[in-house]
Amino acid sequence: MATLALAVGALVVAPGAAHAAPAVPGGTSRAAAVQLPVADLDSSFTATNAQISTTRGQDGQAWYNVTWYSWTPSADVRVYMRATSTDPVGWDNTLEVWSGSTMLAQNDDSYALDAALRLDLRAGTSYRIGLGGYHQGSRGEVTLQFATRTPTAPREPSVTAAPGGATVTWAAPSDLAGGVTGYRVLCTPEGGQEVECGSVTGTPPPTSTTVDGLTNGTRYAVRVVATNVIGDSEGSAPVTVVPQDTSTTTVTTQPEVPVSGQPFAVRVAVTSSAAVTGTVDVTIGDEVRTGVPLVDGAAVLEGLVRSAGPLRVSAAYAGTTSLAGSAATRDTTVVRRAQQVTLDALPADLVYAGAPVRLQGSSDQGLPVTYSADGACAVRGDVLDLVDVGTCTVTAAHAGDSETEPASATVTAEIGRRSQSVALAPLPALVYGQEPAELFAASSVGLPVQVDAQGACRVEDGRLVVTDVGPCTVTAVQDGDERTSPAQAVVRTGDVARRPQTVTIGAFAAPTLGRPVPTVVATSDLGLPVTLTATGACTVVDGALVAVSTGECVVTAQQAGDLRTLPGAASTTVVVSGPDATVTLVLDARLGSTAAGAPVSGRGEGLRPGTEATLVVHSTPRTVATGLVATDGTVELTGVLPTDLEPGTHRLVVSGTGFDGHAVTTETTFVLADDGTFVQIGDRRVAALATTGGDAASTAGVAALWLVLGAGLVVVARRRAAAAR
Repeated sequence: MATLALAVGALVVAPGAAHAAPAVPGGTSRAAAVQLPVADLDSSFTATNAQISTTRGQDGQAWYNVTWYSWTPSADVRVYMRATSTDPVGWDNTLEVWSGSTMLAQNDDSYALDAALRLDLRAGTSYRIGLGGYHQGSRGEVTLQFATRTPTAPREPSVTAAPGGATVTWAAPSDLAGGVTGYRVLCTPEGGQEVECGSVTGTPPPTSTTVDGLTNGTRYAVRVVATNVIGDSEGSAPVTVVPQDTSTTTVTTQPEVPVSGQPFAVRVAVTSSAAVTGTVDVTIGDEVRTGVPLVDGAAVLEGLVRSAGPLRVSAAYAGTTSLAGSAATRDTTVVRRAQQVTLDALPADLVYAGAPVRLQGSSDQGLPVTYSADGACAVRGDVLDLVDVGTCTVTAAHAGDSETEPASATVTAEIGRRSQSVALAPLPALVYGQEPAELFAASSVGLPVQVDAQGACRVEDGRLVVTDVGPCTVTAVQDGDERTSPAQAVVRTGDVARRPQTVTIGAFAAPTLGRPVPTVVATSDLGLPVTLTATGACTVVDGALVAVSTGECVVTAQQAGDLRTLPGAASTTVVVSGPDATVTLVLDARLGSTAAGAPVSGRGEGLRPGTEATLVVHSTPRTVATGLVATDGTVELTGVLPTDLEPGTHRLVVSGTGFDGHAVTTETTFVLADDGTFVQIGDRRVAALATTGGDAASTAGVAALWLVLGAGLVVVARRRAAAAR
């Protein structure tokens, strides 16, 4: 049986190689396998199972959708084959190899989802190579790559020393021989045996690695070998390296910034993970000090003095056999020495044109100082003149020299302005609507005074104008000028009172009960709306004065005022008299008509409100209608005549009570025939009275008597009414 091993790496396929030629499909079964379309087993082609749909176990096959290729080697050979998915990329492919009815090897995932196999083939034996898929739907194209030889040697090796090791880099072989799966690094110490000191793997593997475990100070020869699934390549050309520990040199100055004329030190420190010994060479500006010994890895040079200016300090450590040297440079600047200038504070009570001030300033280095001034002052040597009002700034300074920094000190003071005061006369009594009032304000130094007002007033053309009621605040200020301080503001306050108003009632006639006065005119002298009310014997209804009884009637006009106006009122008293009391009577019937149910009515005017009026038929008194007298002294009575009146003469009487309490009445007579019809109503009568029973002469005589009597009663009633008036 052939020897079998799974590959640990993958072949390298040039980008685009899978589509350099059309895919070659295999056979649909092992018996119908297609000859591999390659010249030898160090070639590749594009294979596909896209046209195949088979299941696992079909004809013994290990995977789904297997397509078949055949190859018969002419000599024994070890071969590596790899399926790299290309369309679609990453589809889950499989490989299996058969000899006759025996499956020699199979693989699913050698690298990711790609399958790979390594096996030994016998000369003259026919082999079947199956490309399939792991799942029922796994189909696509692959690059099927074969390799039977090892790669050529890696190229262009290089090595860089590191503490206890080295970093090795190289270029891939010019002939990858189907794909490199790894590299081995071989190290040979001087006078010793070659050993493997590092390795890398991958698809493709990296072309550099770090080698550890070497001895510092020992020279090594280094070679690189490429590996594929067939074996190792020849080694690369050797390169040499001597591992060393690294060192770091630092340079500092103490103090960090040297000062001109002042001593300073330079400190050199060499650090490493290994012991540091030996000396350093130190250069300070143009001075070189060689062979300065290191003590515990450090060397210190003290008592150095330099003038101001740039300074470069450098140090170099040569190293030892096992410790690499190092160097450092520090660029610094020797700065000029500092100085401090002081200046005494200026007095706090300076005023414009006041006495000159003697200035007191000095430098701690004993250097002379000069003075300058800005603002409301000027300098004459060391004397300060106060030439204006405002801020005065004085500076004492020394400009410095080649070894000394400049320095200055500054003080400030305020030169005060003259003072002033403002006078403002008290405010007069204020009433809304009054004429503008004069304001009197003045400054003690004659400067114009600004007068403003707030609240219920304002200032116009120097006069106070009232604009509302309420608090009024007047403020007088004088802001001063460049030489005069502002004056303290003077504030006067007052309250603007509401304006008065006068309400008047125009003359009007006294009302009579039942006869309203339609218009009573009341006005405010400010034109504000006035409200009328009345008490006593009258009231106001819809603007008219209406009498409700006799006697005194008090009419009042009121204006409630508003935010700016006081209330106002006026009243007047009139006497209400009652009207003439009258009652009237109407019998609405025709002569000859039936009296029973005939309508009758009465009306009263000038009667006492609340009393009762009656409408009565006689001779046997029976009330036809009653009514209550209204507030305006009127009453309406309506009714009908009874149905059972007897034939003969009757009276219809209306009665009421006048305002003075006397009875007021009026009446009319009517005569009924035996059949109950009217033969006479008041002065109206039929041409000839009807005869019922007795003789005509007797009947006519009775009728005439009643007429005379009725006429007399009417006259009596009217005289009584006239007397009551």
